[in-house]
Formats: sequence, C-alpha cells, structure tokens
Amino acid sequence: MRLWEVLWTHYPSEHLHLYLCVAILNRYRGKIIREEMDFDTLLKFINELSGHIDLDANLRDAEALCICAGENGAACIPPGTPPSLPVDDGSFYALQDEIL
Repeated sequence: MRLWEVLWTHYPSEHLHLYLCVAILNRYRGKIIREEMDFDTLLKFINELSGHIDLDANLRDAEALCICAGENGAACIPPGTPPSLPVDDGSFYALQDEIL
C-alpha cells in the first residue's frame, strides 16, 4: 500500500510513476544490457522483480530524476498521459449519474 500512497500524493509530479519506472530500469540496466534482453525477456524479468524491489531506494532515485529533469522532463511527457491516480478534477474516468 505504501507505493500507492506515495504515487497518489503527486509529489513531486503527477507522473512520478513514469520516473519510478525509469529509476527501476536504471538500477538494472547493467543486467539488461549484459544479457541482451529482448522485449519478452525484459518483460518477464521486470514482472519477476515484483516484491523484490528496494522501494525506498527507487523512490529516492525517481524523485531525484524528476527534480533533475524539471520542466524539460515534464515537457517530454506526451499530452494525455494518465497521471498517478487519484485525480481530483474528475477528468479521468468521469462518472455518469444518468439512469438509463
């Protein structure tokens, strides 16, 4: 639950989840490159990391990446990229109150 709580704060960015992905890939880049992983192997490797990731270290790295990238990093995120949920403005998964 702690990971979701951190992501939902939207600190330091509503797209912290993207920086967290980069931090995790950066931490394991040596192994990924050394083993010349293709897409399927990389996907399997990343899935197998579940429950074995040093969350504190990767969150610190993600925060540092986000701060270092600054506005230039935010400008590289394509428009319409979903933020870490929840969103307060109701623009994501808007609810319909109409009864059909």
